[in-house]
Amino acid sequence: MKQLLLILTLALFTSTIKGQSLFQKKADKLYNELSYIAAADYYKSLVKTDTPTEANMRRLAECYFKIYDFVKAEDAYKNLNTKFAATITENDLINYLQCLKYNQKYTEAQSVLTQIEQKRKDNIITKNHAKKQNYVKELKEDSAAYKVTNVEALNTENAEFSPVFFNKNQAVLFASNRRNTSGRNKTFSWDDSYFIDVYTSEKKDSLKFTSTMPMAKTVSSLYHDGPASLSADEKTVYLTKSNIVVKKIKGVLVNVVNLKLYILTKDKDGKLSAPVSFPYNSDDYSLGHATVTKDGKRMYFVSDMPGGLGQTDLYLSENVNGQWQKPENLGQAINTEGREMFPYVHEDGTLFFSTDGRAGLGGLDLYFTVPAMDAYFEPQSLGYPINSNYDDFGFALNEDLKTGYFSSNRTGGKGKDDIYFFRSKEPLMGVTLSGIVFDESNKELLPNAWVYLLDQNKLVIDSTKVTDKAQYMFPINDPSKEYFVGAKERSKYYDRLIPVGKLVVGDNKKDIGLFPKYKLIDQIVDTKTKAPIEGVKTTFIDKATGQPKTYITDATGTFTDIIRGKKPGDKLQFSIKYEKEGYITVEKNYDILLDINTVIDLKETMQKLEIGADIAKVIQINPIYFDLAKWNIRKDAAVELDKIVKVMQENPTMTIELGSHTDCRSSKAYNLSLSSKRAKSSAEYIVSKGIAKNRIVGKGYGESKLINGCECEGKVVSSCSEEEHQANRRTEFLITKF
Repeated sequence: MKQLLLILTLALFTSTIKGQSLFQKKADKLYNELSYIAAADYYKSLVKTDTPTEANMRRLAECYFKIYDFVKAEDAYKNLNTKFAATITENDLINYLQCLKYNQKYTEAQSVLTQIEQKRKDNIITKNHAKKQNYVKELKEDSAAYKVTNVEALNTENAEFSPVFFNKNQAVLFASNRRNTSGRNKTFSWDDSYFIDVYTSEKKDSLKFTSTMPMAKTVSSLYHDGPASLSADEKTVYLTKSNIVVKKIKGVLVNVVNLKLYILTKDKDGKLSAPVSFPYNSDDYSLGHATVTKDGKRMYFVSDMPGGLGQTDLYLSENVNGQWQKPENLGQAINTEGREMFPYVHEDGTLFFSTDGRAGLGGLDLYFTVPAMDAYFEPQSLGYPINSNYDDFGFALNEDLKTGYFSSNRTGGKGKDDIYFFRSKEPLMGVTLSGIVFDESNKELLPNAWVYLLDQNKLVIDSTKVTDKAQYMFPINDPSKEYFVGAKERSKYYDRLIPVGKLVVGDNKKDIGLFPKYKLIDQIVDTKTKAPIEGVKTTFIDKATGQPKTYITDATGTFTDIIRGKKPGDKLQFSIKYEKEGYITVEKNYDILLDINTVIDLKETMQKLEIGADIAKVIQINPIYFDLAKWNIRKDAAVELDKIVKVMQENPTMTIELGSHTDCRSSKAYNLSLSSKRAKSSAEYIVSKGIAKNRIVGKGYGESKLINGCECEGKVVSSCSEEEHQANRRTEFLITKF
């Protein structure tokens, strides 16, 4: 009997060993086939012994972790850590940390952080947590800042995530593993869910969507297709697709899921091309979840390629002459030993992404950073309740910086992953408008100015006096709207209002240059007495516009005008017509180059209508020249005589004597004859322009009326200079009647 019992015992023992061996093979086979739900059941049995192996305990924990059962995963990692504390890996502890944070066990998580640091001092995850000792309290203290709403119109009992808006924000594409009508509803053994496809839907309002349907067949395959993103012009699609690669690892055939990035372009009819593989795809690692900047020059994506810092990292590829360049890891400013995933770049360049490697609430938390000079500012958490202790990812932000969408697998949703809409009380990222106020003419600062912020209807929203350094700053609550900014310093400058233009995250510079007030002051006095003339009608005409403006001089003989829209260096061309009864009506032309002197000070004279008055002394008449020994009217002389014609037209009762004078050189007879011919020729020219013949007479005086004693007749020798002789060679236009 004892012998039979011994044989039976040995038989049972041998059978158990063989059974365990078969059980182990089945567990490993399922694990290698990525069938984590089924594999977990086998490993669960395998670790229920007095001497479980470290490998089986690790795989059980990994199976639960990969199917997002973080309660069971926490227990499994806890058991692994208890039994194999000496040999547990850094990656095991990172996963254990994530389980504890998912389950909101932040005190226990702190002890695991200490254990991770003991494994490796320079661990980025522990450094990030050390910076935020009270991170849970800090992240939740502004919990009222957001209102989060489930977008039920898009969500199902399955997963919907990573919304991307297009068609002027009137449509959305998103990824989902819902059951579809394609007839290929195969399930993924990883977690027994359907494969991912890309869908589109029409947006009615923030929460209402209709006409949801799968995207073009071009993007569909037998495995995961999505998520996707679009170029700014919506003509290029960046699609993440998966394929399963079978590899032999240590003599065992293993299924490896690889993500790859594909690029599709639309033709003129909107039809998508066949997917083109991104140049840096590989069967040896995953690459996907791409987002491209508005200018199309930068692509951010996720990869676990060799050389990274953690489980998945964010990378950047630059587009140079149409070619994507070798990817660059974004480094420790962004990446950790954990997961950095789902990048999204806003149109202003702000980079949003999800990570579980920072002091967040648990799972993937949403952060943003602003790229600057190939560096990145310290990423900032979006806070609670956008971030939760679950996975929060797949972000999209509207132009107002206050509303948008994200994805989450938090409790209370319709499915595994849901799309949520959020509304923030304040812009997610700070937006300010600042600048200085200065003098456009000399660039000097204007510390006495006031600055005004106005809305698109030019109604004042805010105002401020500039600092002693002429600086101003306004916070912008809604950067999606149009604004104007204006400045005033009315003692010496014109008000100025300018459009702000497109606003971006951070500080937006808009300096305001004020134009000096160019003030025209014109005083009119009597030619003889120099006394101011009141009541002169002055008609100012800016030749740039041709529009006349009329003024009447005051008791000081003065009128003033403000010259608008001019700056130093501009030419100011205008004419002024002066009219007053009893005075000669004249019109004068001005051509002034403006400088930093803002006062244009004119002093003009008017000649009374009286017998013997010389019109040439009132208006701007240059010397009238004739060719040597000739009296025909040259072109330059005609220009001056035309001025006399105009005066006579404006004073129709006036008659004049046109007197031509010479210097003493040559004989008296010759000079008298030549001057008479020139006077008559000039008078005939004026008559030819429509002036009545009886209103003008030409008379030559030769050298008989020298004005400076420069005589040289006969034996008399003159010592006068050429300039003095020139003074005697003159033409006078004396009033004889009015």
